Amino acid sequence: MASDLEKAFEALNAKQKPYSRLFAYYEGNQPLSYMSSSRMRKIFDGLDGEFSQNWCSVVIDAVKDRINLRKIEVKGAAAKTWKELWEGSQLELESDEVHEAELIAGESFIICWKNTEGQMEAYFNDPRLCHVFYDPEFPRKKSFAAKWYVDDDGKMRLTLYYANRLEYYISKGLAKNATKAAAFIEMDPPSAENPFGEIPVFHFRKSKQVRSDLKNVVPIQNSVNKLVTDMMVAAEFGAFKQRYVISNAEVQGKLKNSPDEIWDLPAGDGVGQQTQAGQFDATPLSNYLEGIEKQVVAISSITRTPKHYFFQIGSNISGEALIAMESSLNKKAQDRIDRYAPEWKSVTLFMLKHSGNEVNASDVTVRFDRPETIQPYTQAQTRQLNFTGGIPLETTLREEGKSDDEIKQVLADVEKQKTRDANLAQAYLDKARQNFDQNAGGGQKAVSGTQNAESGMQNAGGNNA
Repeated sequence: MASDLEKAFEALNAKQKPYSRLFAYYEGNQPLSYMSSSRMRKIFDGLDGEFSQNWCSVVIDAVKDRINLRKIEVKGAAAKTWKELWEGSQLELESDEVHEAELIAGESFIICWKNTEGQMEAYFNDPRLCHVFYDPEFPRKKSFAAKWYVDDDGKMRLTLYYANRLEYYISKGLAKNATKAAAFIEMDPPSAENPFGEIPVFHFRKSKQVRSDLKNVVPIQNSVNKLVTDMMVAAEFGAFKQRYVISNAEVQGKLKNSPDEIWDLPAGDGVGQQTQAGQFDATPLSNYLEGIEKQVVAISSITRTPKHYFFQIGSNISGEALIAMESSLNKKAQDRIDRYAPEWKSVTLFMLKHSGNEVNASDVTVRFDRPETIQPYTQAQTRQLNFTGGIPLETTLREEGKSDDEIKQVLADVEKQKTRDANLAQAYLDKARQNFDQNAGGGQKAVSGTQNAESGMQNAGGNNA
């Protein structure tokens, strides 16, 4: 049976090439793929430029931009401690990297540990550097975790995390030469007690079967890049009309196919054919453009990314129409949010527990922004319709995803506005009474003062509404 060190090495080593390829495609570093002979490969390898349309980043960013961890709320006395931990670890920023890596590679990791000052911190870890092993009988229970990295001396260090201990290993030579588990030896000391009594590695993933969002996109991306390159080559050599001259003059050298070149062709009979000039038709590029468009439409359908992320389809789109067009993308983002939220709650509970503030899971609320696009006008209409239908403002705000603190602040602001309006109305009324008393018997002046007061009270009431 393989040792845990061997299992960790094999698992981490197996991630390097496929995960690095996925990150490279997301960043736009995409090799040109061929289906024909080595001759064609040789021709294209001689190109001075590289051409590609990076749709992989669009697929990932479309979902990532809709997954925003706004805050994690903690009730009770631990709220202050959590605020310090949240800000100290910059989790709002770390969460973006966590979500991005999970979408690209299919998994990502957070590792929690105490800094030199004894304060808990949480760090995003690249999925190429970490792995978690689970109990086969209880698939949600972690058996142990592994992390490796290259130190300042160029050696590979590998740490195994167990609930009760940590084991430390280092490569005998440089990291690039560590090609098998036997290349690692125990460090001095070889192990240490785990001060937390639980594995501090948190695993973010869509499902137990790790699967990248780019898995089905990469092959289509390759075909798009090939079509783009073919089109650019055609534009270089065939989109310019090739001109020629047929004459009885002596022809020297080979014909060269390039812009601004004229072919000198010998006469057919070599003697009496008259001089003739002409040109060949240009190579149409529309065939390439149509092929690229079809491939992009396929990416849109496979990944449930709305077409307006790839093509311009107009600017006068209503809020309701936009929500309908993006419904599949919103569902995809919401599914990810539902997967991430429990793991973020586990991170929060762990950090608080080992900061001396153990809380119940029910006291922690993970808040993400709503994934759908919010149009201010549409939102205002919805609020007005809900209010008219008798739905309390508090309920409407809660459905919009507002936190309890935010709802309390809005309700407090509403009460303040009502108080200001009531005071303003009272001021108008007092002024009217004063005018009436001063102009008693004055007839029209008293009536005018009363009318002004009524107008002021109506304005105050309108502000409240």
